[in-house]
Amino acid sequence: MHTIATEKIKQAAGYLGEIADLWIIYSSEGSDSAVSLLTGLKTVGKTFFLLTKDANYAICSIIDAQESEDSGLFDQVIRYRGDPDEALRELVAKIGPKKIALNYSQSDNLCDGLTTGRFRYLKEVLGPEYAAGFVSSEPILSKVRAVKSPAELALIRRAVEITQEIYDEVFAALRPGLTEYQVGEMFVDAMSRRGVTNATTKALTMPIVMKERIAHRSPGQAIIQPGDFLIMDFGVDYMGYCSDISRTVYFLKEGETQAPERFRNMFDAAYNAISKAFEAAKPGVQGYMVDEAARSYLLSRGMPEITHATGHQIGQRIHDGGALFAPRWERYGNAPYGVIHPGMVFTLEPTILNDDGDFSVLCEENILVTESGAEFLSRRQEKLILVGPA
Repeated sequence: MHTIATEKIKQAAGYLGEIADLWIIYSSEGSDSAVSLLTGLKTVGKTFFLLTKDANYAICSIIDAQESEDSGLFDQVIRYRGDPDEALRELVAKIGPKKIALNYSQSDNLCDGLTTGRFRYLKEVLGPEYAAGFVSSEPILSKVRAVKSPAELALIRRAVEITQEIYDEVFAALRPGLTEYQVGEMFVDAMSRRGVTNATTKALTMPIVMKERIAHRSPGQAIIQPGDFLIMDFGVDYMGYCSDISRTVYFLKEGETQAPERFRNMFDAAYNAISKAFEAAKPGVQGYMVDEAARSYLLSRGMPEITHATGHQIGQRIHDGGALFAPRWERYGNAPYGVIHPGMVFTLEPTILNDDGDFSVLCEENILVTESGAEFLSRRQEKLILVGPA
């Protein structure tokens, strides 16, 4: 994790000049997720991480300072007893910034780690001269979170590999007569044996497994019968980094050798919508353009409109980063207008959801944006997975 922290702080230094001379991250007890992203450190008392283009500083209580010193991430670690106000004032005066980036945002919760009270504290301690130069760190923090470093990508790739291993294991054990809950238990057992957790909860919990009532919900006691479809939405957390892959399965009736034609057509539409989005996912485009490629294709096939974004970022969280492959709907704010950069990792999940109780399809893949286009990290679901009668 030290390698990741080194890479992320270097990344931050490269972006910082776009908006400010100094970036102050003020946190305690893990109150700001940017601390985990940039340093990997766990502080208890009031801690200030100050980043500039040329040097990095930490102001820590005496009970936290040793970890910051041992990390090797900072040019200077300043210890304080009791009150950190004077140490903070002196260091900021020494740096003499015109613009100070702080972690507040009206649109991105992952960039909004500074509470109102602590914002007011910084205004009071640093005074009106510096407070006049406060700016939101969102433009750089969202990019630091979104653009993955080489070490981060290695962990995400491994998370994807483990997820696919578990899926293969579960597919081999599926049969009619199981409940959603029993299928969920298979995932928990497989995660436990591999020492990973559910990416959504960061705990050893069941993923989404559903043959009906398609929604974000836990598995229930519904019994899988021949002629049913089953959607599974699952990812793992591997050493702090996530995958997010969904698969759709059909349970053959007696005498069937393939799924009904209507279901096959729906799967074909979802598959090709993913291909359209993948082709559109290139550096420099805005997120809504990728969404539109999948959304318009499905509508041209007579399929229901996707009710959510075509894709979201993954990283330390299963929903990570600011930019989305999303329509320009009010609920998504500025996220659909985010520009796509190499190093971002997204899901592609153009869901076909039928309200009439007929088949629904969800195939979710993970992709990496590259310098020239995109790369599939997950092994694509090329066809409906078929499970024979018991």
